[in-house]
Amino acid sequence: MDRRIFGLENEYGVTCTFRGQRRLSPDEVARYLFRRVVSWGRSSNVFLRNGARLYLDVGSHPEYATPECDSIVDLVTHDKAGERILEGLLVDAERRLREEGIAGDVYLFKNNTDSAGNSYGCHENYLVGRHGEFGRLADVLIPFLVTRQL
Repeated sequence: MDRRIFGLENEYGVTCTFRGQRRLSPDEVARYLFRRVVSWGRSSNVFLRNGARLYLDVGSHPEYATPECDSIVDLVTHDKAGERILEGLLVDAERRLREEGIAGDVYLFKNNTDSAGNSYGCHENYLVGRHGEFGRLADVLIPFLVTRQL
């Protein structure tokens, strides 16, 4: 089998529950979540030491993109590393909120739609050869992508 390169990009939904206080918008929650990221690289769009990319996508969705991997084990390992990184950002955001007198719990959701019906979620990336058989990709990929959901 030819060596293949794989990658995942996961978008997360964010919200925060509050106890009788002003509610923060998802944009505000995402800014709290990414304050530490901005301190690392002066941007909400950074590359990490493991080769992954962490950033706020359009609509204030945190997104973690794994580095390119050539084994499924490495891919899953990097995907789980992204979850741990975002959990650390969540803990830091809740601490900052408490320091500012805002009592709330931040939640991250690894799902595919938000409450307004906007879709986002997990994107898969595959390296394919450039030998010119792109028309065949639909014949091969569509059955694979449909049947693996069953």
